[in-house]
Amino acid sequence: MARKVDDWLLSQIVGGTLDSVAEEMSAVVTRTARSPIFNEAHDFTTGVFDFTRSSTRLVAQAPGCTLHLYAIVSAVDQLMEAFKNDLHPGDVLLVNDPYHGGSHSLDWTIVMPVFHGRRPILLPAVRSHMGDNGGPVAGGYNPRSRDIWHDGLRIPPIKLYARGEKRRDVFEMILANNRLEHWLEGDLDAMIGACKMAAERIGQLLERYGPPSVIGAIEQRIEYTERRVREEISSWPDGTYTAETFADHDFQGNRDIKIRATVKVEGSGLEIDFTGSSPQVAGFINSPLSNTTSFAFVAVSTCCDESIPINEGYMNPVKVTAPEGTVVNPRLPAPCGHATACVGAEIAEAVLLAISQCAPERAGVNAHKLPLAYTNGTYEDGRPWVNLNFFGYTGGAGGAFETDGWGLYPPVMTGVILPSIEMNELQYPSRVLKHEYAADYTGAGQYRGAPGLEVKIQHLEPSYTSVMMAGVRNTTRGLCGGGDAPANLVVLGDGQSAPLEVRETAFHVHMEPGGIITFHRAGGGGWGNPLLREPGKVLEDVLNGIVSVEGAEREYGVGIVRVDGGFAVDDRKTAELRQLKQG
Repeated sequence: MARKVDDWLLSQIVGGTLDSVAEEMSAVVTRTARSPIFNEAHDFTTGVFDFTRSSTRLVAQAPGCTLHLYAIVSAVDQLMEAFKNDLHPGDVLLVNDPYHGGSHSLDWTIVMPVFHGRRPILLPAVRSHMGDNGGPVAGGYNPRSRDIWHDGLRIPPIKLYARGEKRRDVFEMILANNRLEHWLEGDLDAMIGACKMAAERIGQLLERYGPPSVIGAIEQRIEYTERRVREEISSWPDGTYTAETFADHDFQGNRDIKIRATVKVEGSGLEIDFTGSSPQVAGFINSPLSNTTSFAFVAVSTCCDESIPINEGYMNPVKVTAPEGTVVNPRLPAPCGHATACVGAEIAEAVLLAISQCAPERAGVNAHKLPLAYTNGTYEDGRPWVNLNFFGYTGGAGGAFETDGWGLYPPVMTGVILPSIEMNELQYPSRVLKHEYAADYTGAGQYRGAPGLEVKIQHLEPSYTSVMMAGVRNTTRGLCGGGDAPANLVVLGDGQSAPLEVRETAFHVHMEPGGIITFHRAGGGGWGNPLLREPGKVLEDVLNGIVSVEGAEREYGVGIVRVDGGFAVDDRKTAELRQLKQG
């Protein structure tokens, strides 16, 4: 029997319950999936949507891979649009197509509608990065891609289960087009299992309080989030703010790809317009509208209080416009395989640079410029393996007002967990030889970026590595007078007779046993004038090996001297250096 509860209290109960359902879904995927991308790196996102109106709405989401945050919304919309007149209890839906609400085709979305009577009410969903997606290149990242089919298998909205019955023919078709089928079916089962568990919990919630009360509580929670976000936007001065940033290249010879964001603040509403961005390009960095919208919302959400619940209310005050035929809204069949890193990072960066002009103390923790390098080979039994070399992608978070950059992963990947080195070495014929902070390798600022790193990964068997560089010429930008991050660098065959320094791309490079990949991964951009950083904090960075004595003088105007075997700030030299630098 449904219980009567105060409306506000019920919104808290229902919202908290659905948040817990999303988090439990995440735990199910982590503990049951086969792929280390899921069970170690946690490169997926779980959420719950409602379908009580003509379109779906995000109502709860567990902490996950942040760049999936809103891209999953478009995928769920597309699935419901495709099957809204053909939905039944026990149906399980799947999509990965960038032109049907996806981002890049490696991200697959599973949805299982939960019915009350004959009506689908709530929709548990999982969006995950798969280890392979068929196509010409193991691992799915193909820098030679010239159209969407070169990116890998396109899966439009389909049913994996119909009325509770597994569609074996569909499963076999998908497995046959994947190099890692020994992982894939188990990973799909983990995603589906998470949705089934969520369906049970949601059924209990509906039974306890009744659908009308649950739907009303969801409405109130969405309205609460929207009100909080509008209050935040209202505190920013009205006006139009424009910023540009650039991706280094598109892996097909086109360089300095422009992302232009115009942010208009008007009362409690925000408009983000990407007019003026470069036309769509030949290479695989084109960003589908769902991916562009997601990165724009990631930027906005980093500027709001983290206590605001993540749901549809975040999106209601914000309008995103991206002209068709541009790199931020391409036309079919433009390739999109790398869009979640490049130009996704630049999309978030341009929005943050624009917001920093009107709300400098809210903008920060800027996005990553990811030097992607993945390696593939075969085990002794002939099965293929693909190692995404996650350790090389750590670093990149920028500073923000009153806080230095933090965390090993950049903000758009904050839900991703660094795999354990021991498990990585069990699963792949590789060793992580080094994973250490590097001195003077981040953006300086009143609040500096997270430290850069040097990472060395050795592969013990014959293998092939492809590298896709970013942040070499157009590095991660600093905000509000902070310094830009240094350039990234990846070296293949480090320590051997002819190492290859990769500045743009290297495709399918053969690595002999014992070959080492070295990542020089820059930290994030700084926030604020470096000459305003407290000398004591600079000294602390010197003591921690993040800044050298020379870097303290060069970047911060802080003199450091040796005292009794240690270091101390030289106040007189610091005053002289800062006066000189200030002109």
